[in-house]
Amino acid sequence: MQIEYKNIDEQIKIIKSKDILIKDEQSAKNILLRENYYNLITGYKDIFIDIKNSKKLGTEKCSSETYFEEIYAVYKFDRELRNIMLNYISIIEVNVKSYIANIFSENYGVYDYLKKENFNITNNNLENYKELMKRIDENLDRNIDNYDDIKECKEKYNTVPLWMLTTLLTFGNIIKFYSLMKTNEKEEVANLFYINHKEMLIYLKMLNVVRNIAAHSNLLFNIRLSIKYPKQDSSFYYKFGLGDRVTYKGRGNDISAINAILKKLLDKDNYNKFVKEMKLAVADVKKELDEESFQNFLDEMGIKENIE
Repeated sequence: MQIEYKNIDEQIKIIKSKDILIKDEQSAKNILLRENYYNLITGYKDIFIDIKNSKKLGTEKCSSETYFEEIYAVYKFDRELRNIMLNYISIIEVNVKSYIANIFSENYGVYDYLKKENFNITNNNLENYKELMKRIDENLDRNIDNYDDIKECKEKYNTVPLWMLTTLLTFGNIIKFYSLMKTNEKEEVANLFYINHKEMLIYLKMLNVVRNIAAHSNLLFNIRLSIKYPKQDSSFYYKFGLGDRVTYKGRGNDISAINAILKKLLDKDNYNKFVKEMKLAVADVKKELDEESFQNFLDEMGIKENIE
């Protein structure tokens, strides 16, 4: 069976067939034209699905009194969530790059810091080191013409100090760099966040996945990452109100876990700003949803309404 294109009017009929009500059909058509049916309906209808009725009928049906405008409200929240996450993860990225550049440069100087002996290289991670060096060279070649000061430094000294180089590296690059550092130096970086280096690496990997999801405008609010919040730090996770040892263990790989990581890695002022922005975004979507749908929405993120 081939997939067929459905025009906007046909998309409206499909939406109605799922027992989704529409308050303003012309407005809904404009939204579908602008936002894409697949992105909007496929990704954001799940919290409204009547599972029991859908199984009985063999096709997806939403709960009674589910409106297209409610689904769109969750969609808009997710877009705002992506913007919020990108902003605050980028702050952590800059901090991590700066800490690494300072600690590494202090230990190995300005010129030969990329030598293999300056990293914790084993037979198991040698290929990772080679891949990192390749990525560094590629980023330099691709981006150096956009930075006059870096280009001038490279031409004059045939090298670029790490504090300059980090501006050209992706978050993924710097995480790989960190993973290859010697343990005591990784610990120096982690200590600046008051955590240990093993937790630090997990946190950074989780944030990088979220950053990439957000940067590509993919579904974020109900993510389930393949990486999980570290068990050794579960006491903080529970204390933060994201799980309960008796009634709700917490998934450890959803937005609630990312919130806990931001609490760990952001400075107090930026974390307070993050909380304020999240509260406003959640308050906006709450206005559009009924009580049951709003609770489903919170459950999908793994947070509680009284999270503050």
